[in-house]
Amino acid sequence: MDLGIFPWVAGAKEFESKKMNDRPLLDIRNLKTYFSLPEGVIKAVDNVSFHVGNGEIMGLVGESGCGKSVTALSILGLIQSPPGQIVSGEILFQGQDLCKISPEQLRKIRGDRIAMIFQEPMTSLNPLYSIGDQIIEVYTEHYGLSRKEAREKTKEMLEKVQIPSPARRIYEYPHQLSGGMRQRAMIAMALACKPAMILADEPTTALDVTIQAQILELMVELQELMGTSILLITHNLGAVAEYAKRVIVMYSGKVVEEAPVIPIFESPLHPYTVGLLNSIPKLGSKVIGGKRRLEEIPGMVPGLNDLPEGCYFHPRCSKGREICKREEPKLFEIQPGHRVACWAVMEGW
Repeated sequence: MDLGIFPWVAGAKEFESKKMNDRPLLDIRNLKTYFSLPEGVIKAVDNVSFHVGNGEIMGLVGESGCGKSVTALSILGLIQSPPGQIVSGEILFQGQDLCKISPEQLRKIRGDRIAMIFQEPMTSLNPLYSIGDQIIEVYTEHYGLSRKEAREKTKEMLEKVQIPSPARRIYEYPHQLSGGMRQRAMIAMALACKPAMILADEPTTALDVTIQAQILELMVELQELMGTSILLITHNLGAVAEYAKRVIVMYSGKVVEEAPVIPIFESPLHPYTVGLLNSIPKLGSKVIGGKRRLEEIPGMVPGLNDLPEGCYFHPRCSKGREICKREEPKLFEIQPGHRVACWAVMEGW
């Protein structure tokens, strides 16, 4: 794997050497979130397990529809029911199973100890309320502050996320702000209660490249300042290489590979992970017809209501075996912290 396109990986070695606390902040065990639809049962998240440590940035990657966002929404209890339902599994946050607490208890945790940054702030912010009112509500609901006290806190938070003229912006509505400033307002809202964890679901998708870099840098600066853990859900593998400590790769509702960031980029094992990395534009790509062409993963992502037998990836895999068509591979540990679900890798290891 050519690491020339990932100059950030070398800098991750120092990050990786930091020791995490023994008990993870978030520990998801065998989570299953299904949707009952007329066309059948959709297994959006199917037996997913992983953990996020205290103060850690974890990357969660995969193609659209692989279950990343549904995993995040399951953590916060935001799955619409019906048709969605957490069928089984545990979501342990600071040792407490969020699947077993009441909606009232979960509402107190949501936005306070766990916050979420959504990918499109224009649809996540209420257009009928000013930016200030929406952040003020966080302080009044979770801290019981008066509106005057909450307004001052809001101004301070808008200043922290580097929104210019916060005293004026507090009275403006979402449509009056640029995309970058709306996302900064979302970050301010998420960090208002100094949460232990932030679920960042494609936080820079709707922004141009230069603003994306600014937003990611801002998130990391605030994360380091507050010691907050971040689950970074993204298609941007460059951001994962630069900022994350560990990476989880999902495909069709399942985890297919999990490893520290350096092994994922230096020596990916699952053919799907290899395909994702090879599909990134890079210098030296082969020239076809006078144009540089990206490598692609052949075939299409299967519909969750029409999944193949055995390994879900086998119809698109160049290393498939007969067993791949019959039996689903389980995650097994290749090296400490590096797990993969692939029959071909198991046979060759």
